[in-house]
Amino acid sequence: MSDTKQTRSLYWDIVKGWGIIAIVLGHVGYVGGAFVYLFHLALFFFITGYFYKEERYGDTPFLYFGARLAGAWPRYMFYTLFFVLLHNFFVTEGVYAGQSLYNHTMMLTAWMGSLSFNCPEQVQGALWFVPVWLVSSALFAGTVWFGRAGSCLLKRPAFKYGLCGVSSIGIGAIGVFLNGRGCSLPYNLQAALLVVPLYFAAFLMQRFLPGFKKYAVWYGCLASAVLLHLTNSRLHIFIDLASMSVPGFLYYPISLLGIYFVLSLSALSERIGLLAKGLSFLGRHSFDIMAVHFTLFKLMDWLYVRLAGGAAAELSAFPVSFRQEMGPLYIALGLIIPALIGWLVDQAIRSGRSLFSAAS
Repeated sequence: MSDTKQTRSLYWDIVKGWGIIAIVLGHVGYVGGAFVYLFHLALFFFITGYFYKEERYGDTPFLYFGARLAGAWPRYMFYTLFFVLLHNFFVTEGVYAGQSLYNHTMMLTAWMGSLSFNCPEQVQGALWFVPVWLVSSALFAGTVWFGRAGSCLLKRPAFKYGLCGVSSIGIGAIGVFLNGRGCSLPYNLQAALLVVPLYFAAFLMQRFLPGFKKYAVWYGCLASAVLLHLTNSRLHIFIDLASMSVPGFLYYPISLLGIYFVLSLSALSERIGLLAKGLSFLGRHSFDIMAVHFTLFKLMDWLYVRLAGGAAAELSAFPVSFRQEMGPLYIALGLIIPALIGWLVDQAIRSGRSLFSAAS
C-alpha cells in the first residue's frame, strides 16, 4: 500500500488519500458509507497493479511477493504489538465485551499470532485487507509470468497480454464463484481471487494509456458519481468483500466506475495546492490510517463516555459507538492522528538509518 521513492508522485498520493478517506467514511457510516463501499478497497488493488514493474518482476513472481511482504510485514507487527498491549485496558473499561484479560504469556501468544497475519484483536480488524492484498498481488504477478512464459514457448510475443488477461479473468471467475456460493477461505482469500482482474486492468492502463489523466475530467467525475449513486439507490447494490457481499460479475464494471471517479476527483484536487498537500499526506500514510483508525475510534468512544457522559453500555459497539454525536470527529481524527503517527514512525526509521550509516 505504499510506493517506493522512484514511483511516488503527488497525483497517486492524492488518489490514495481519497481512497483512505473513503475507507474511513465507510467504517464510520456517518455519511456516504454505502457509496464508498462500491469501490474503496478495489482502488488499492488497482493502484498496486498500476505500479507493477514487469521489467523487474516479470520472471520472478515470488520476488514480487517478497517485496510486498517486506514492505507490509514489519509495520504490521509494529502496530499489532500495541493492539495487544491495549487489550487489558479495553477489557477493563468495557470496550471489549465478554473477553478475558491477558496474562504475559497470552499477550506474547497473541502478538506472535500476527507473524502469520492473524488478527487477534478486534481493533485491528481493518488489517484483514493485508493478507488479501499480498496474495492477490502474488497471483497477479503469476499471471504476468504465465503470459510471458506462454508467449515465449509459443514464440508469439503478442500473446503475452492475452494469456495474462485470460489467466487473470479465470482467477477472478473462481473468486466470483466462491463468493457467490458463500465459500469462505482462510484469511478471506476468496477476495484475493476476485480482485486479480483489477490488477490486470491497471497493468493495461500503465502499458497502453500513459496519458489517462486527460480523460479524468470534471464532467466524467460528476457522471460517474451519479451512476454510482444510482447503483446504490435504485439497484440496491452493496459491496463488502469481507462479508462476501459481491454482485457477481457486476463487481468489475462497478469497481472500475468507482476507480474512474476517484482518478478524476484526484486530477481535479491536484490543481488545488493546499488540498493536494493534505490529501497526499494522508495517501503517503494510508497503511497507518488503515491500521490505527479503529483503535482511535474506540479511544474516542471511551473518552466520550468518561468526559461527556455517553452511555457506557454502548461502549462495546463496533467500530463506533456514538455515530450521530461524533461522526465528523471520528472521520477527522481517524484520518489525521494515524497519519501523524505514521509520519513519526517514518521519521524514527530515517533517523535510525542515518545513525546506522554513520556508525558503519
